[in-house]
Amino acid sequence: MAEEASGGNQIAIAPPNVMEEVVVLGQFVPDEKRTTSEVSNVLDQEALSLLADTSVGDALQRVTGLSLVGGKYVYVRGLGERYSSTLLDGVRISSPVPFQKTVPLDIVPNSIVRNLLVQKTFSPDYPGDFSGGVVMIRTKSTPEENYLSVKAQVGGNSESTGGDGLFYHGGRDDNWGYDDGTRNIPDNIRALTSEQFESTGFPDDRALGASFYNFWHLYEKDVKPNYTGDAELGLRYDLDNGMSIGFLAAGKYGNDWQNRDKDFRRYEFTGVGGASTQTVDYRQFTTRQTVNTSTFFNLGVDFNNDHSVSLSHILLRQSDDETQQFRGLSSEDDVTSGTEVVSYRFQWTENEIRSTQLKGEHFFNFGSINGARLAWRYADGSASRDAPDTRTYTYARNNQGLEEIVTPNRQAAGDLREVFQAPDRSFAKLRDEIEEYGFDAELPLLISDADINVKFGWSEYERLRESDERLFRFDLTSSAPSYVALMTPQQLFGNTNWGLGYLDVRDFSARAANASGIFPFAESGEDTTSYYVGVDAQITPRIRVALGVREEDTTLSADAWGGNTLQGTVNSVEQDYSDTLPSASLTFEFVNDMQLRLAYSETVNRPSLLEITGTTIRNPEDSNLYRGNVFLKPATLDNLDLRWEWYFGAADSVSVGVFRKEFDDPIEIGKVQAQNDIFTWFNGEEAELEGVEIEVTKDLTFHQWFGWGEHWDYLTLNANVSFIDSEVTLLGAGETAVNVPVTGNRQIAQLFRNKREMTGQSDILGNLVLRYANYDLGLEGSLAYNYTGERIVLSGAENAPDIIEEARGQLDLLLRYSFRLFGQDLEAEVKVKNLLDDEVVWRQGGRLYERYDAGVSYSLGLKASLGGS
Repeated sequence: MAEEASGGNQIAIAPPNVMEEVVVLGQFVPDEKRTTSEVSNVLDQEALSLLADTSVGDALQRVTGLSLVGGKYVYVRGLGERYSSTLLDGVRISSPVPFQKTVPLDIVPNSIVRNLLVQKTFSPDYPGDFSGGVVMIRTKSTPEENYLSVKAQVGGNSESTGGDGLFYHGGRDDNWGYDDGTRNIPDNIRALTSEQFESTGFPDDRALGASFYNFWHLYEKDVKPNYTGDAELGLRYDLDNGMSIGFLAAGKYGNDWQNRDKDFRRYEFTGVGGASTQTVDYRQFTTRQTVNTSTFFNLGVDFNNDHSVSLSHILLRQSDDETQQFRGLSSEDDVTSGTEVVSYRFQWTENEIRSTQLKGEHFFNFGSINGARLAWRYADGSASRDAPDTRTYTYARNNQGLEEIVTPNRQAAGDLREVFQAPDRSFAKLRDEIEEYGFDAELPLLISDADINVKFGWSEYERLRESDERLFRFDLTSSAPSYVALMTPQQLFGNTNWGLGYLDVRDFSARAANASGIFPFAESGEDTTSYYVGVDAQITPRIRVALGVREEDTTLSADAWGGNTLQGTVNSVEQDYSDTLPSASLTFEFVNDMQLRLAYSETVNRPSLLEITGTTIRNPEDSNLYRGNVFLKPATLDNLDLRWEWYFGAADSVSVGVFRKEFDDPIEIGKVQAQNDIFTWFNGEEAELEGVEIEVTKDLTFHQWFGWGEHWDYLTLNANVSFIDSEVTLLGAGETAVNVPVTGNRQIAQLFRNKREMTGQSDILGNLVLRYANYDLGLEGSLAYNYTGERIVLSGAENAPDIIEEARGQLDLLLRYSFRLFGQDLEAEVKVKNLLDDEVVWRQGGRLYERYDAGVSYSLGLKASLGGS
């Protein structure tokens, strides 16, 4: 008799003692995208290796419906970073990003990745703050054989390498990504609290000011080529008792330099017919050195294939050294009568992410249950951001045509736009720690010929984040002669002017807390207990159903203090949330190798970290002020997906999907009325997002089709396009800004539009990737085109329109040749990114806002391998 196997393959079963004949009527395709019960996409190690991308962030923008914003953050289906989760081998990752839990994915190298899973529909085994999707980074596991590989790479950029860069004198260890202490707060100042510093009298206060590191010399020199080196070692030991032990270690170091020459403009909009006047016309020139280092190891033990335990550790570091110059005209009213200014910023930032995981997986057989699974995990992680001695200052041309330092007492800085109000030096630190432990279990059951997999699990997750900042502001005293303001910074802040009493320095940390409610110290926490149960059932050979529910109990806490405000007093706030999150999906294979998926779920997007505190805190990344909102509520989402899939070859497939998301109380950012330099979070009325996703993968066998030669049978084409539309309604019917609850009896500033697209959402996203892999010739390569449609990067306020990033395409090339030389396996590799060299353009109300040329990046690499890699 004939029966149908899972997936639509029909198998004829012979009677006993007769040779069995198996007739396969469908095609078996080992594709996780196909076999999972959810709507997902997977980039495996082979696909990653055939892209010119070097980071996880770059690679993920190749996935249908995903885009990369700011070179760091992945937006899933147009939803911003707050609406997506990033997991590392199934657990959360700490983040060094102020005010966010988002992980900057440019810090994660592709070299440690086994594959990338993007799941777009919610299932109960994932965290409930899943709204746009979850990105699962799966690192490499213990090896199957011994190997060693070493790779070196050198490259550059058409806008940077060999050109003049702008530099300042830093520390001796900058090229290794570590500050050697040059940028530290002087020990005598570190020993003082902000209040003690402020109360220090003459002449000791002058000695404190003179103790700051005083080296301001700027110089130009040629920008060096970029270089990278990485190595990977795999060891495996198979024992006679069936046990095996595997060890994998990998390390990478990269040093990149980049120049960015940006046309930088700003406007004042009057609201009369969209009229505006330009207030700023700058040339912004930035030289940035980025040092990336990563170390990774995995130690695993397998016990007779039924039990395994592994210990893994990953350390990722990214250090940026940035010298930035703004030069041009600035005015409060009209740039045509503006003042010539030049501003500088020196910023060194060290970001670090660490994750250590101990995991186990066990399979059991008992009674009629075969293949029961238990997986447990413990993870300890941390992240840090250290930005010591960020220095900013501005010079403006005075009435005599001479450049003088801008300070509150010497220059009407309020009459200028986009300048630094005084010479400042800030020292900011952030520490983020997480701990997570839990288990997942599966019980396979066979009931009335239906394969049923019962899943359940529990987890405990804790996060604690601490941040602090000290801001020192410098000024000239009333006794300073006029010529002192004309000195260079090196002269100005020298011992002579301190000794003569011409300079003053204030610790703004306590003063800002007491006078303006801007607090230098903050702490926030998140504790979540989760448990779930689900059923994944193959009801018939063609129908699969997955049902589940997740319960999450979450406590968010936040506090900010400084000056006269003590920790744990008026600013301390705590919020409790309890959420029940159901999900359901149906997969119907209505003909062989062709199936429909339908999925529905309810998810939540809670306030994050400091968003619930009613205090104002400075963001050290952009120097903007943000005030939390004690009235902020979680956003809730209803998610609906439908996708048709056809698998018509060993690697050939096509899919068409539609999706819709409905939001209640979406969390948005606005400005505080009458305090337009302060941002806050508030709940909008509602939002909706919908779209269509199309993806095609096809092997191109031109020799089989046209007889061009067998080497033409190794091409693969992957194409995807997404059409996305969204609308967020900020105020309900009959509401005005007065009706939006904001901390401190304030209200949000007047909105430019009550209804608009969601920030960061592109109307069209697309990819076209042509791959070639001929292992007989040792040739591999790809030509990959990515298109990102226009999107709102910053929402407008009052009369000012939204700021729009224009649509842009990028074409990347990879060529790789494998060969043997002197008995050694070698690979030569060429990468070229942004071949079309499209400009990045932002506009506001149709007027140019910012524009720069990213340049064409290129590299040449050589890899040597021993063993099986």
